[in-house]
Amino acid sequence: MKNSPPKVILYDGCTYEQALSIISDRKLRQCEAAPNPIIAISFLDDAALVAFKFWFYKATVFQDETALVSPAETRAVEAYISENNLESSITRTDLLAMRFYDTDDERAFEAEARFSTAIHIACTDYE
Repeated sequence: MKNSPPKVILYDGCTYEQALSIISDRKLRQCEAAPNPIIAISFLDDAALVAFKFWFYKATVFQDETALVSPAETRAVEAYISENNLESSITRTDLLAMRFYDTDDERAFEAEARFSTAIHIACTDYE
């Protein structure tokens, strides 16, 4: 079944190279992987989260205490974290973004990869 608009799903524990291998091996034609990771930043301190939201609310998607940062904002976010000494107040995870145009390819990709974590997001752009 076609996804219209395409569904974007973020995966923990899979690299771009691994995704390309799965796509090639399974001959998936209705999906694509983003070459640059989406960064998930989980805040351990509420004050740090509020301050971060103030600076990056337009360019970042927030889910609870986690900010999902696009590749275009990576440098600015990393500089902000460093300048404000937030390294001990956050955990960072690189996520693979996949765009699926078809649910069959989505199921085949997930079956092959055996992912434990997938974040389904309601957008069509991951750049």
